[in-house]
Amino acid sequence: VERYHEGDHERGVPSEMIDSAADAEQFADFAMWTAWFSHTDRPGSTHSYTNDWPYNPGAGNDATAASMTWSVIAMVLLVAGAGLGIWLYKSIELPEPSAEGISVPEPGDVSVFPSQRAALRFIPVAAGLFLAQVLLGGLLAHFYIERAGFFGVEEILGVHILQLLPFSLAKTWHIDLGILWIAATWLGAGLFLPPLLTGYEPPKQSRYIDVLLGAIVVVTVGGLSGIWLGANGYIDGPLWWILGNEGLEYLEVGKLWQFGILAGFGIWAVLAIRGLRPLLDREPLYGLAHMILYAGGSIALLFTAGFLFTPETNIAVTEFWRWWVVHMWVEGAFEFFIVAIVGLTLVSMNLLSRRSAEKAVVLQALLVMGTGIIGVSHHYWWVGMPDMWVPIGSVFSTLELIPLVFILYEALGQYRAMNADSGFPYRLPFMFIIASGVWNFVGAGVLGFFINLPLINYYEHGTYLTVGHAHAAMFGAFGFLALGMVTYMLQIAIDPERWDGSWLRVAFWCWNVGLVLMVFVSVLPVGFLQLETAFTGGYDAARSVAFYDQPLVQSLFWARLPGDSLIILGTVIYAADLVRKRFVLRESADDPSVEDMAVAEGVLGDD
Repeated sequence: VERYHEGDHERGVPSEMIDSAADAEQFADFAMWTAWFSHTDRPGSTHSYTNDWPYNPGAGNDATAASMTWSVIAMVLLVAGAGLGIWLYKSIELPEPSAEGISVPEPGDVSVFPSQRAALRFIPVAAGLFLAQVLLGGLLAHFYIERAGFFGVEEILGVHILQLLPFSLAKTWHIDLGILWIAATWLGAGLFLPPLLTGYEPPKQSRYIDVLLGAIVVVTVGGLSGIWLGANGYIDGPLWWILGNEGLEYLEVGKLWQFGILAGFGIWAVLAIRGLRPLLDREPLYGLAHMILYAGGSIALLFTAGFLFTPETNIAVTEFWRWWVVHMWVEGAFEFFIVAIVGLTLVSMNLLSRRSAEKAVVLQALLVMGTGIIGVSHHYWWVGMPDMWVPIGSVFSTLELIPLVFILYEALGQYRAMNADSGFPYRLPFMFIIASGVWNFVGAGVLGFFINLPLINYYEHGTYLTVGHAHAAMFGAFGFLALGMVTYMLQIAIDPERWDGSWLRVAFWCWNVGLVLMVFVSVLPVGFLQLETAFTGGYDAARSVAFYDQPLVQSLFWARLPGDSLIILGTVIYAADLVRKRFVLRESADDPSVEDMAVAEGVLGDD
């Protein structure tokens, strides 16, 4: 009660984080209840409701036999599944992209529609959100070193950073901004590509795109403001759940803003259907245009799971539905969107025929969604769910690695295609797409597989190993794809004689080198130290202030500074370059026909 009402700067808790002592006591009662069901045996079993998590041998909590057994089985299944997957992949003989002996449309040969100019307006909005996210990330990293300040800002400017922006609030914004800027970029790309592929401009499409962008800005500002107002007690009573801070990680924004997000997905789907109509009418249900709509629609459909609980719902049931959104977005629908959008992009670059791309996308989408959807169960191990989720989560979490190996293999094939033609005009956006595939394998594949083995996850859950996995997978895989699409869109929309990708190339290497330094020099070493501490001293020791205050751990936190600085520098360069590029965009064509559209002619003529 004292910690959360009166404050504890050693732990980064500002004073009156909870307004009254009575409310703080209710919070303490809830914490006591979670401790009870973490320790009390589930009726009819020999372990607690949380499968004896967290590890605390003094309280009788230890890893269960099921966690050990299914970790071993998962390793065996990985080897068997990898062999089966490689056989399937090779037997279908998926084509590799090739730049040899083909005519790649030059940016100047491609007409620009008014709706594409409108779609480009998503880019600066997303860039602003991206910049805010990385700055907050730097603040969060520094809070582990200086928990009540930021490089003396309070003494110099009289601004108490911790009181204004507590750690929990900064973390919430950092996480939500990461989803928002990537989603905004993908929405823009999904509306930019249809005219490129079809040579068709629906009536008033650009106006409707502007309306969608305006609605997204309103929802974003309202949602982020509501989080701050709710966390600081300015929105109380029933309104906090509707307008303020819902308090569930990744789903913090109030229900009103969540309805706005869902409506935005619906509007986007309608606009995408309008733009892709010529392609939808002539391709099968598994065609590329349909795949883009399925991917976008699945993101919206899964988001509705966030409306299946209220503040009165039991926390275990709430967690069940929350992970339907969080996991199935990141490890299902988002991965589906990646393979679909990359397939469309390769077709638009004339590196793959539409038929070949459809074949590849269908297989990869089936593998990604098939393993990713059921793989949600690895989030149910320690939150009060029955232990039947341990074997299910172990098996399908392991199999999630296999389609990511294929994505890496495809990225290497794309790299070979790019290097085969020194005159290939889209080398820079291709570099981002390749980086996305590599980081997807490293972050979501290798690190994701490692931490999702039940026995490993039992000890590491919530440590810096999870942080490393999250940054490499979210920014590395989804972020680089979004940035690659931005680069591709800009290269088409800018006058070729005035196109200069040098600063974007600098930003690309700043991000990649920075992410390598951050993840492998700082974050993962801290995570492995936490894993060792959890195993030898208990989970509470691994998450204690004493652990973070160790000289070695503090040195590793400081070692994160170069990597974080490079990521921030790359983002600043990127944002500044976008401002400059806004002034050199080509004029949109009044009424380009299919014959004038080099890409559309190839796509629509590919039967």
